[in-house]
Amino acid sequence: APWPLSRFFSWEAAGTATTTVTVTGAVLGMKADAISFGVSLAGLVASGYGSAANTVTVVLFNPTAGAVDLASTTVKVEVAR
Repeated sequence: APWPLSRFFSWEAAGTATTTVTVTGAVLGMKADAISFGVSLAGLVASGYGSAANTVTVVLFNPTAGAVDLASTTVKVEVAR
């Protein structure tokens, strides 16, 4: 489910950000199998999980020692059925 990544901007070192994406068929507790972005994550780590019916929460974590800024892009999420 493509989703415009415009709410993610900048992460301080060790910072996290979350947002939700509509993914038809997602259920609570389901792991996101694939998360892809239209830009380099520059060291950020992405994960995702089913947080409600048809909803995946995407989490970005910055494990680097400095701030990371991303350009606006689109995120795509896939879940196993």
